[in-house]
Amino acid sequence: MGRRKKLSPELFADKARDYFSACDTPYSSVACRNCPEESGGEHCIKCNKCKSRPYTLSGLCVALGITKSAFYSLRSDKKYCDAVEMAMLKIEAFIEEGGVSGDIAGAIALAELKENFGWGEEKASPPIEIVLGEEAESLAG
Repeated sequence: MGRRKKLSPELFADKARDYFSACDTPYSSVACRNCPEESGGEHCIKCNKCKSRPYTLSGLCVALGITKSAFYSLRSDKKYCDAVEMAMLKIEAFIEEGGVSGDIAGAIALAELKENFGWGEEKASPPIEIVLGEEAESLAG
């Protein structure tokens, strides 16, 4: 059994860029390939939509060759944190924009954003400390 090559920050960035580029590359879906109409190039003649793959966290992890838990652990590594955050932001923006535009069903977009991006989580409020001056303390006493 061979050892896996360690995912360096540079290799992470290259693989992430390749993943997003592959997602953006138009392709024909099974429905398009079975369409009796002639191919419309980057657009399906039947539905007139440019077909491309969605950005997903699981898809990115597969492209990187790592698990989601390994991906999340890279967030705390200073060498990787910026690249990981930018990749997450790119996926989050894709889902958010798709949900707003109607390209992605709102329920699916919301479920993805809650699961992978913490949407809807209660944020703990920072504690508030009140310091009374001498005059206020004398009035309070």
